[in-house]
Amino acid sequence: MIDEAVRQEIGRLEGLRCEALMAGDVGTLGGLMADDLVHIHGTGDIEDKATYLLGVQDKYCFHRVERGALQMRAYGDVVVVNGPLRQTISLRGTNQRREVDAVVMQLWIRVEDGWRQNTCHNAFLAKP
Repeated sequence: MIDEAVRQEIGRLEGLRCEALMAGDVGTLGGLMADDLVHIHGTGDIEDKATYLLGVQDKYCFHRVERGALQMRAYGDVVVVNGPLRQTISLRGTNQRREVDAVVMQLWIRVEDGWRQNTCHNAFLAKP
């Protein structure tokens, strides 16, 4: 069971994260992430916080980031979030856009001043 106020706050923070990705706002993104972030891409590539933020700043352009219905489970100061992700991305400096359909599992941890994303694991959906 998850407290409704926690559910609302995690949903709000995830919305901010998606907006920051589309804006290329690494300052906001960094503030939403734990320092020991582990981000696993759909390709299996694993990045820490610094590497992930460099990719957002220098490599990727996020044109669209949409989350569907999010399932949340709370375990004390940890919330497990899973749900669909649809995004349109391109490599900076190119016009080639790629549509991504994935399912994502995230861990958000409670810290002294709020919640931070600690883990994000993406898995591409199989094409029919």
